[in-house]
Amino acid sequence: MTSEHDLHHSPDSPDRAGPDDPAARAIAEALATAVERLRAADDLARGGDPEGVHRLRTSSRRLRSELQSFGKLIDPEWGGRLIAELRWLGATLGEARDIDVLRERFEKGESEEDRAALKPLFDWLDARRSKAAKAMNRTLKGRRFRELIAELERSAAAPATVEKADRSCRKVLPPLVAKAWKRLREDAEGLASDSPDPAFHELRKRAKRARYTTESIAPTLGPRAEKRGRKLVGLAREIQDLLGAHQDAVVAAEEVESLLAQAGHDDTFRRAAAALLVRLRRDADESRDRFLEKYLPKLNRRKNRGDLEAGG
Repeated sequence: MTSEHDLHHSPDSPDRAGPDDPAARAIAEALATAVERLRAADDLARGGDPEGVHRLRTSSRRLRSELQSFGKLIDPEWGGRLIAELRWLGATLGEARDIDVLRERFEKGESEEDRAALKPLFDWLDARRSKAAKAMNRTLKGRRFRELIAELERSAAAPATVEKADRSCRKVLPPLVAKAWKRLREDAEGLASDSPDPAFHELRKRAKRARYTTESIAPTLGPRAEKRGRKLVGLAREIQDLLGAHQDAVVAAEEVESLLAQAGHDDTFRRAAAALLVRLRRDADESRDRFLEKYLPKLNRRKNRGDLEAGG
């Protein structure tokens, strides 16, 4: 099965943008790669593959993040319209994917006996998943989705960039990477063990932005920057995964609490759900504490500031 990373151009590809090429070319390549990802994921999602839904949603979010990172290099009206449509697509796909994640989280570590006791929870999720799948399929078969893909294909051939994007990649792209990492670092500095859960969720979004920006830009700056970029991407991905686990546990706990608040459940279910809540809250605490102890110090190191030098 092809991963999103397999869709990047080969490092030796002769048609990839380089340090002296205009930044507009790098933007066009990012769009072309995004269309590849979206089309591949669309085929899987239409076939009912949960991984396809995940990739389609991730690909739409990734491109939205990349367009936001390119910022003042693209026409604001054009970029704003695409970003809004990609946000709509991600939100439309979100319910089905979130339920898939919830089910996996609820089943993890549970015994067969516990899963039987939690049957009302799984039945509740299954009913919601069926409804969400129908809505998702309507979206994928609808005109709005087709028009979005068509516009992205046209944009990949001729992105609406501004004059500054005619300057070389080496001149205008490195600051975009440094900016993404600076914002991640600044947002992380204010976090503590008693910070609200949404703050860690927002930081995860910052980590994804830093990762996607680095992945898109580093290869255009030459082999040395690309090698350096891979290390930064690895760090961002670790932070993203860890804080993703935190967010999944938080959301899962909220769902269990919501179902428990409903009347009509027997004592067997309530005991199993209460035990599940304890585990979910412990998982969230452990993920949060691990970030603060291990990854917050890493973000403050000079080598992780996102400074990429073109050439080499």
